[in-house]
Amino acid sequence: MTQAQNKEQIEEEHWSKLLESVVVNTTDGVLITDAKVNPGPDIVYVNDALVRMSGYSREELIGKSPNIFHGHNLIQEGLKKIETSIKNKEACNVELINYTKEGNAYDVSINICPVSDHTGTVTHWISIQRDITENRNYVKAIEAQNKKLRDISWLHSHKIRSPLTRIMSIVDLLKNHSPEGEQDMLHNYLLKSAEELDGVIFDITNNAGSDNFIMNEKRFYAFMDELPGLCWIADENNILRFANKCFFDTLHLSAEVIGKKLEAIFGEDIGRNAKSNNKDVLQSGENKEFHQTVRDMKGRLQHYKTYKFPFHDLEGKMVGAVAFNVTKRVKLEEELYQSEAQFKQAFEHSLIGMALISPQGKWKRVNKSLCQILGYTEEEMKAMNVKDITHPDDVEGSMAVLDDLARGEIEEVKYEKRYLHKNGAPIWVIIAATMLYDSSGKPLHYVSQIEDITKRKEIENDLVLSEKKYRTIFENVQDVFYQTSQEGIVTEISPSIAQHSGYTRNEIIGKPVDLFYYYPQDRERIVEQLRLNGAVIDFEVRLKTKDDELRYASVNARLIVENGVVTGTEGSMRDVTTRKFHENALQALNTELTASNEQKNKLFSIIGHDLRNPISGSLQLLDMTLTDFESSSADEVHSYLSMMRTELSNANALLEDLLTWAKSQFNAVSFNPVEIKDLPGLIEKCIQTVMPAAQKKNIEVIASLKGEMLLHADTGMLETIIRNLLSNAIKFTHMGGMVIIKVSGNENGLLFSVKDNGLGIPEDKIGELFNKNSNYTTFGTLGEKGTGLGLSLCYDFVSKHGGALWVESAAGLGTTFYFNIPDLLKE
Repeated sequence: MTQAQNKEQIEEEHWSKLLESVVVNTTDGVLITDAKVNPGPDIVYVNDALVRMSGYSREELIGKSPNIFHGHNLIQEGLKKIETSIKNKEACNVELINYTKEGNAYDVSINICPVSDHTGTVTHWISIQRDITENRNYVKAIEAQNKKLRDISWLHSHKIRSPLTRIMSIVDLLKNHSPEGEQDMLHNYLLKSAEELDGVIFDITNNAGSDNFIMNEKRFYAFMDELPGLCWIADENNILRFANKCFFDTLHLSAEVIGKKLEAIFGEDIGRNAKSNNKDVLQSGENKEFHQTVRDMKGRLQHYKTYKFPFHDLEGKMVGAVAFNVTKRVKLEEELYQSEAQFKQAFEHSLIGMALISPQGKWKRVNKSLCQILGYTEEEMKAMNVKDITHPDDVEGSMAVLDDLARGEIEEVKYEKRYLHKNGAPIWVIIAATMLYDSSGKPLHYVSQIEDITKRKEIENDLVLSEKKYRTIFENVQDVFYQTSQEGIVTEISPSIAQHSGYTRNEIIGKPVDLFYYYPQDRERIVEQLRLNGAVIDFEVRLKTKDDELRYASVNARLIVENGVVTGTEGSMRDVTTRKFHENALQALNTELTASNEQKNKLFSIIGHDLRNPISGSLQLLDMTLTDFESSSADEVHSYLSMMRTELSNANALLEDLLTWAKSQFNAVSFNPVEIKDLPGLIEKCIQTVMPAAQKKNIEVIASLKGEMLLHADTGMLETIIRNLLSNAIKFTHMGGMVIIKVSGNENGLLFSVKDNGLGIPEDKIGELFNKNSNYTTFGTLGEKGTGLGLSLCYDFVSKHGGALWVESAAGLGTTFYFNIPDLLKE
């Protein structure tokens, strides 16, 4: 929303609240009905004033027909007028007799007008009702006063008819120059009263002495005191002869001033001025109008309109006067003058074009800004019609709008159109217009404010083209562009998201962004980085598709900051799933290659050292035997050959382990589990294999088997596991030590353990024993060198059986290796 639109919305809300306050707080009753024709409108709203006026509650009125106010009196002329107005969809003003809930009658003046929607269809009727019962009572009082005047018999006709004739003339003048519209009704009745009184005096004159007319002077004075203005009579000598109550009260005088000169009452200046005016009236023999001012008790200047008229009675020439306070009207005129002056200044010097246009479309008045906008002089404009300079394509639409204004279907309008500049160029303008009417409701002229928006239109057209261009890019780019609110709600996202996630654009907009992260912690990480740095570049996250598949995305994003406040984030995402899979595959290959290189290095180390040494030693012994064969004794040759046999046996065993290990690393070892019926014999075979090494160190090897020994396992693998664990135990056990192998059965299979009381393993090295990437090994108690292959083979072969291998040890306290072989048949 633009600033201008926001301002308009605030102004509309202000006026809406103001109008609502007027309706709620006005003392006039406000009634709103719907526009149903059959069976008729129903009440949809009443204000508090109408509730108080009628005595009904709001609940008793809503949904009812407005006839609820008229009781059984439904044949009033005003109701027929209302029915005709509704039929013609036009406003009307009538007077009716309404009835309260208790049945009491009261008089109302009702103004009814239709309310239309933007299509011109009448949707509701508004009725403004004013209680005029008091005014009617006042009128009735005046009529009663007329009846009383018929009884006046003390005054001869030549003394009263002439003043009454003047009163009728004065009242006529007051009617034409009424200071306030509200006095019209009173003046009408006053004129009627005077006419009737004149008729009564005529009857009195022609029926003098009749007992039917009993006149009372006090009643006549009471009548004069009821006149709503200052009334007085002065003779040609400027002596006050008569004054009414209003005269005394307003000027704060008493009846003691009767018979005194006006100079003595009001001072020389006022008295002299009054005498001059009276003389002028008497000499001309005509009614005269004067404007006079006087200050009230608070020193405030009051304005009076005074009407003086000449007449004769038995005492000579007289001047009658009636004055009304027109201070309010004077102030209104002053305010109107100032308003007109301000309007003229605003009109002439406004920076936007302003014009008054006749209902026929003629330019009546234009300001300088409008002339500059259109390139015409004021004289040229006034000689033309609105149609003459309206773009041909906009004539029909713009004239239709003005016609709606003229008919009163809309009160004001704001619309855009094109005029043609004097040079022929189209000029875009925005027009705010309203229609002014005279007192009879006839249209006077349109008041229009015309703002040149040509440059804005050019910018808007450029923006449309730019938006279209970028929209095309936005909708077709492969990367995904997005925006989110500060609360993490997706507010915009490009259509390309569909091909990456399976979600359509509409399925994502309005949803929390958290729903689309595969791992919530990725969302937390990117939010934290945005909070710290304000932006992220090539930030990797894991998202999920509509089918819950994992997708890797690289995100570039930044915070959206408006007026120093973070309102959201925006950025782009690129699907890097394929790249990520390639990276993972490459990483796996690198890991595998690294492991392969390590295996190769270990293999070269074993071949270059552990396997080479016994073969080299055997070759040296063979050379010594051959060189000294003739000189050597049979015992010496036997000793050499025994040593060669031991070295070659060790080399052969190492080569076997090496071959088995290599096969294991490349998954080339076949796994053939069978039922092992003689587990004790298999263990004894393994013990005999390592016995030479044990006997060399005088180590006792003990086997302890408990429980049922049924087992399904790969015989070769099981022998390799047991032999290697026994060999390691002997290697790290001191001379004269002990190695114990135990086997116990349970419901899940067999548990094996090989325990020694040798060197033990430091706690910080235990974790490296089964780490394939570690080359940890150490020397035995007699300096025996290990290759590290044995435990690796044991771990792999135990795993092949679905078992586990673990160790318990402490430095200097010996070591126990455990492994379990599950019952494969149960598995």
